[in-house]
Amino acid sequence: MKSGGIRARAVHVRPMIALNAPTAGLHRKALCVLALAFLFPSSCDQLRNQPLTGHRDIAVALRPLLDLGYAGLDYPTYHAEFQAFQTLVQQKMEETPHEMRPYVNTIVAYLQVADKVLEWHAQQPEEQQPPQLTTWTAHHPFLKAAIGARLEAPHAFDTETALQLLFEKTDETLVAMQIKNKPI
Repeated sequence: MKSGGIRARAVHVRPMIALNAPTAGLHRKALCVLALAFLFPSSCDQLRNQPLTGHRDIAVALRPLLDLGYAGLDYPTYHAEFQAFQTLVQQKMEETPHEMRPYVNTIVAYLQVADKVLEWHAQQPEEQQPPQLTTWTAHHPFLKAAIGARLEAPHAFDTETALQLLFEKTDETLVAMQIKNKPI
């Protein structure tokens, strides 16, 4: 059998998949479980049988606070109401769906700045600028409109305008939260 000098040899190849089939199946299952965990983060809350209506309670508590804010209130009154609202938010956040939590956090951030603006206004004469003004306008650029909002003080920070803007943004966020989750 030496014709041409090439000798054919039969080689038996075992399929690699057959050897790794049990571990490949485990890897696929693990990837599926991981994918489901990332795709459905709120499913864990639903498995615990929580009602996930915390955002509704937060929205109900927010309305009177906004009404007080629009009516123009003093710092001690607003601060006490805001503290009560923050306590409620902390209690209800666990019951709030994950997709609603950024809205709630944004609302709290606006109201917290309003609290700081009122505190500064209660402690300082109007001709001074708040030391936190740069921080406030960096986080909330719309607050720049409160600088020079009054004709009689073209470079001063106007507390009333700042509060109005903060409460309007809070209200807009609440409306967006309600549109996102229609049953509020």
